[in-house]
Amino acid sequence: MIYLLSSLYFLYGFVLFYSYVKGYSLLRYLLKRKNINAVLTIELVFIILCSFIVFTSQPLNWVIALIMFTHISGVIWLISNPESYYSMVDLDSNNIDSLETASAMIVFGYGVFAYSSNFFLG
Repeated sequence: MIYLLSSLYFLYGFVLFYSYVKGYSLLRYLLKRKNINAVLTIELVFIILCSFIVFTSQPLNWVIALIMFTHISGVIWLISNPESYYSMVDLDSNNIDSLETASAMIVFGYGVFAYSSNFFLG
């Protein structure tokens, strides 16, 4: 299951970066207010996979638990205070290119951490 999760992170990061390079920008699509359901669906998929790994593995896979916590906190922020979320995106409209690159790298990093999480257990 960890390999599926890390593969999805790598695929998602690749799609984010490839769409940015080709000029279509999946991230800009996801950051529009009307596409909140798409963002929540993507986050929900990752939360479900992470929680399945965390709650079925012994000993506790704390790396996946931390990743799951970041997804849950992002969803809580988006649902509880969407104005703050979208105002943060609107303020940095001049620097959206670096945000797109950073988002792809963060998702790739999640994939690396998920893939190597068994090595951290010990």
